[in-house]
Amino acid sequence: MSRSSLIHAGDGSNYLLSIRVLGGFRIDRGDGGVPVYQWARRSAKSLMKILATWPGHSLHREQLVDILWPGAETDSALNSLAKALHAARRALEPGLTPRATSAYLAMTDAMVSLNTEHVIVDADTFEQFAQRARRQQDPATYQAALAAYHGDLLPEDRYEDWCAQRRIYLAELHTGLMLELADLLRQQGSWNESADRLREVLKNDPTREDVHRRLMRMYAEMGTPDQAVRQFHFCQDVLHRELDLAPQPETVTLYQDVLASRIVRQPRTDSASQSPDYPSGPVEVPTPGAPFVGREQVIQYMWEQLAPEGQQRAGMVLVSGDTGVGKTRLVDEFATSASERGAVVLWGGRTPPSSELACSTFVVALERYVARLSASEQDKLAHRHPALMQFVPSLGTANWATAADGGRYRLELSAAIVRVLTDIGRSQPLLIVLGDLQRLDPFSLGLLPYLAQLAPPRSWLILATVHEGEIEPGTRLWRMIDTMLRERLCVKMELRCLSRRSSDELVRALLGTSCPGDVALEQIFSAARGNPLLTKALVGEQPTCPQPRRPEMIGEPSQGGAPARVRGLTARRMASVDETARRVLCLAAAAESAVVSLADLSLAAAALEPPIPTGVLFDALDRLLRLRLLEEHGSGYAFRYPIVRSALWDDLARHRREQLRHALRAASGPQGNREAPARALTAGCRGGTAWNRRHGGHAPG
Repeated sequence: MSRSSLIHAGDGSNYLLSIRVLGGFRIDRGDGGVPVYQWARRSAKSLMKILATWPGHSLHREQLVDILWPGAETDSALNSLAKALHAARRALEPGLTPRATSAYLAMTDAMVSLNTEHVIVDADTFEQFAQRARRQQDPATYQAALAAYHGDLLPEDRYEDWCAQRRIYLAELHTGLMLELADLLRQQGSWNESADRLREVLKNDPTREDVHRRLMRMYAEMGTPDQAVRQFHFCQDVLHRELDLAPQPETVTLYQDVLASRIVRQPRTDSASQSPDYPSGPVEVPTPGAPFVGREQVIQYMWEQLAPEGQQRAGMVLVSGDTGVGKTRLVDEFATSASERGAVVLWGGRTPPSSELACSTFVVALERYVARLSASEQDKLAHRHPALMQFVPSLGTANWATAADGGRYRLELSAAIVRVLTDIGRSQPLLIVLGDLQRLDPFSLGLLPYLAQLAPPRSWLILATVHEGEIEPGTRLWRMIDTMLRERLCVKMELRCLSRRSSDELVRALLGTSCPGDVALEQIFSAARGNPLLTKALVGEQPTCPQPRRPEMIGEPSQGGAPARVRGLTARRMASVDETARRVLCLAAAAESAVVSLADLSLAAAALEPPIPTGVLFDALDRLLRLRLLEEHGSGYAFRYPIVRSALWDDLARHRREQLRHALRAASGPQGNREAPARALTAGCRGGTAWNRRHGGHAPG
């Protein structure tokens, strides 16, 4: 019997059943596409979702019981399953007689199954089309497969664990198909269509760094390196804004190859030469739609700094704060608002520190500004400022020099920057957004104090961010910030974590109608301490599709409650922490209580293999406090963000956990010698180099 033929079951007539799980759940009977929507039991509808989603569409009844009624008594749960099966059959086949066999649902030897001869699931169809496209390697078959993907799997059940892996698999399959289609189109000379597919991938996930690299290389090979440069900075900005991460080394290397003209321009094929088909430009990722809350007073203060001429103000505002507290988002929101109110906004780019090219952050800002102008406006600007033509790629004759070219290049560039900034800001306020000071190139750092001095009478405002814990005292950047603050060229504004009220507002805005209760809100705030990035990660992996975690799993190392995104962020943060400090952090994460005493830390550190001497322990604690990974609590130390403690613990191997716990148990046991650690602590204070630097070499009495 063919799948399109009529199927008779019991007294009624039943047609092919079409189940849609991509983009939302829906069941249609083949008799005119009549939807199934009358479910006597919610568990019956959930049962159909699980069977339609599960690979093979068959599960043991005990698996279904564990999913639908976790923790329930066996007999009660099996009875509920029988009722759900009965209700599902009635919903699918209203005319089914009491003892008739269902054409769609079967239970054989404790296995509950969908009859795939009579049921079509759209996720299966999408997979089949994808397999055919990969076999045939034809753009038309790829387009058909992509058209069969109607959206994420069961978005209304995004909080359920049983469909999470299947959803991820199908979404990655869809992304993979788009990337493969982009490659096929590029090979055929359809550069615009290829770029469109890559842009679509970035629209769904703007943090896909590999896709940004593909676009960069495409632009460079087509002879438009300025677009490749802009694409790099779009990539850099979104990684910093969304994940607080820097681009990977291969991305930076590609960027440097573009600047040095090491990417060979590809010859165009015959079909391309008959019909010009260049990519239309880099994809500029917009600011994500995540809510922006709790910063009204800070924004108002920044508006007061972007003041008319004559008011006493500093030329630069430096926003400091912890990682993830929202410094970049605050700057983006204020700059966007300033642009809407008529100010000219120049967006600087973070030049890689390893770059051999003297490509200033301010040059990047000017390039972004010039690239948005019309051809006639660019010609006018080049005529008024001819020196810019050797620095700004969009003016056509840029020839970026290397750092070895010496002082003449820097002198000419400095003068050109000051002249064009003065010209741009002559009739309207000018906001210069620099991003992280730690990532500024040496040339820009040298020019910054001079521009900050010129800014107030010219209605300029320079806006930058900094994470002070990552700046080593005594470095060039540390001295520059200290000097600018003392000379009142700059004001520093520390951005703190959200209050409990603002944290709850953020969670409610992320979850919409699915907002958790007061207990869950309290758990989220306690785990993230109001840090917006961590709060967002706790609520869910995607900003538009949040996935709340069970409150009892948040921030508890023994429960493995850290979301994957928090674990990834923590792992990247740990990469910049030295080995000794990481060992001390792991030791603190292994403590049974949230606060671990200094005595227990010292004893446990000495019990590790290899041991950590007390003086070295003190230096590591100094670094961790400066980085704000730990904070002092009475006579002990605790993680600033409990969820980071959980993430760190989750990524430890079992043998490492046992080693750390054994060391702490030995330290806190009744047999421990408390006089020895007291003497060790005193010696550690005298021997700790960081403590001596801080207190001038004098040990406490």
